[in-house]
Amino acid sequence: MKIIKSVILVLFFAVVAIQAQAQNRINIPDLNGYITLQCDFHMHTVFSDGLVWPTVRVDEAIREGIDVISITEHVEARYRKPEVIGSQNRPYEIAHEYAADKGIIVIRGGEITRNESPWHSNAIFLSDVDALVIDNYLDAYLAAKAQNAFIFWCHPGRIKDQPDTTLWMWWSLLRVQRAIFRIIASLPTACQWDVLRLS
Repeated sequence: MKIIKSVILVLFFAVVAIQAQAQNRINIPDLNGYITLQCDFHMHTVFSDGLVWPTVRVDEAIREGIDVISITEHVEARYRKPEVIGSQNRPYEIAHEYAADKGIIVIRGGEITRNESPWHSNAIFLSDVDALVIDNYLDAYLAAKAQNAFIFWCHPGRIKDQPDTTLWMWWSLLRVQRAIFRIIASLPTACQWDVLRLS
């Protein structure tokens, strides 16, 4: 009887483990003539303020049914992690190599993180993330632009910065408009990002 209970428990936990690894994909149909890819272009690892290694982000993408990821570390800060010194390109290289035979596309990216508007912006499709580590934030945008990056504002409507509204501030637009032409800034307002989290 003890053996039967043990076998049942082992089988139960095996089924639970298998279900935990199953894809959690949201089914979004392809559009006429196009293939729809599910993407996450804002991820962090231990190389900035995340808690996991880049390979874990690839495994999460597989589990969640995501086709394309970009690890966009805060390029200005390695925070408390002296063990992850070196090139800003390293997180991408680790994830890209690990994902090579797993069907996940990894795009090189970085997050330009400053304390002045537009605060945090991601640049993806970069060729060299190290080129964004520049004191002047406009120069960081120009370095991304020089690499034909696609740049977008990470946290429109962040409560800390704009507690009563979500606006692209005119002075930010004037500063950045001179440097970047691919930034998402065509709408004067945006939805509060914390309201749009999916349950």
